[in-house]
Amino acid sequence: MERETLHRYRDIIPDFDAFLQAIRSERITAVRWNPHKVSRARLIEELEECFECVEEVKWYEHAFRLGYEEKPGKTLHHILGHYYIQEESAMVAALVLNPRKHAVVLDMCAAPGGKTTQLSALMENTGTIIANDKAIPRLKSLVANVSRLACLNVSITWNDATKIQAKECFDYVLVDAPCTAEGNLQERITLMPRRMRESLSRLQRNLLAKACELVKPKGIVVYCTCTFAPEENERVVSSILERYNVKLEPLKLKVPHAKGIESFGREQYGCEMRKTARIYPHHLNSGGAYIAKLKKRG
Repeated sequence: MERETLHRYRDIIPDFDAFLQAIRSERITAVRWNPHKVSRARLIEELEECFECVEEVKWYEHAFRLGYEEKPGKTLHHILGHYYIQEESAMVAALVLNPRKHAVVLDMCAAPGGKTTQLSALMENTGTIIANDKAIPRLKSLVANVSRLACLNVSITWNDATKIQAKECFDYVLVDAPCTAEGNLQERITLMPRRMRESLSRLQRNLLAKACELVKPKGIVVYCTCTFAPEENERVVSSILERYNVKLEPLKLKVPHAKGIESFGREQYGCEMRKTARIYPHHLNSGGAYIAKLKKRG
C-alpha cells in the first residue's frame, strides 16, 4: 500500500512550497540559556568563545542561534549545564504555559526534559514540577538533564500519565503528547501509516482528558505536539472541549505562526480552533509544532 506524504497538507499550510523547502533544508541550531548555572552575559561570552556564529533570539531572551553548528553538545559549558540544546519551536509551549513562581506543575510526558528544565527556569527554581514519563530509557535522559541543569524544584515520576490519581491538584499541566513527529521530518516527506496516527490520536485524547481532570479550577493546561496531522491536533482539542469544563484561551505568540484549522477533509473542528497555533518549519527554520492553551472553568 502506498504511504501518504506531506502533500496531504497542501491545502492547509500557507506557502506550501516554502514549507517543503524548509523540510528539505538544514536547520539552524538553537540553544537555551540555563539561569540556574550561569548569568546570561557570561553565557554569551562562553558561546562566542566556542562558536563562530552566535545570534540572540529577539522573541525570547533565553534563546540563542548558533548557525548550522553540528556539535553544540561537545563543549564543557554544555556538560556543565550552562545551556540546553533545543529547537526554537519547542521552546514556545513552556512560554505559553507560563507558570507563576511557587506553583504546582505537572509535565505529563516530560522526557527528555527540554520543556521541564525550561519550566524550572521560568519558575526560578521555586514551587514544584512533577516531571513524569512512562518510558524507562527516556527517563534516564530526563534524570540526567534535570540534574545537569540543577533544577531543584523538579521531582521525577515513572507512571502511565493516563492513570495518575491526583484530581484537581495542579495549577498548571503540560501535555507534550507522543505524536507522529512529522514536524521533525527532514529531507524525506513520507508519513507514518494512518493506523499509527489514529492510535496516537486516541492516546492523545486520553492524555488531554486526564490533564483536564488533574488541573485545578481556573488552572491552565497546554497541549502541544510536533506534528502537522489535524487528527493529532485540532481533532483532539475539539473533542475535549465538547466533554470537559474547559475553554480555549487566545494565544499571543511573538513568533511567526499560522492559526489552527477549522476543518480537514470531512472533519469539522469549529472556529474555536483558530485560537490554537501551528508553527511550521519555514516560520523559524526549526521543527514544527502545534499548541493549544486551555483554562478550566471554576
